[in-house]
Amino acid sequence: MDRRILKLLYRSLDSPLKKKDEEWLKKALEESEELRQQKIELLSLRQSVAESAGRSFPPGFAERVRRRMHGSQKAKNNLDPQFRAYRAVFKPFAIATLAILIILVAYTVSQDELLPKDKIFYVSDLTAKKLLQVPVF
Repeated sequence: MDRRILKLLYRSLDSPLKKKDEEWLKKALEESEELRQQKIELLSLRQSVAESAGRSFPPGFAERVRRRMHGSQKAKNNLDPQFRAYRAVFKPFAIATLAILIILVAYTVSQDELLPKDKIFYVSDLTAKKLLQVPVF
């Protein structure tokens, strides 16, 4: 069976064909018993699918699924008010602690006595001389 004819047959079931294609398909259907049988099988298959589609989901199915989804979300949200309460209490303490920590770090860095900058970035003359004396080649 010619693939082009078969594609035309499939397309004819989904949408209207052009006059030329329709005549070509009609001629092929008249000439080929196999193509006629294929068309009958396709039409019966489509009909059985269309009939079973209505029975696949009983009435109210979508509503029951929606209720189950909302029910499971409510079960998860039982901890939500408690979490919000803890967060409301903890948030001011966290902000105050962070502010105190920033102030302490800034004070420590600004004091030369605790962390002298020259000792932090210190490189001895001996180390610099050794670096300069390293043979490159």
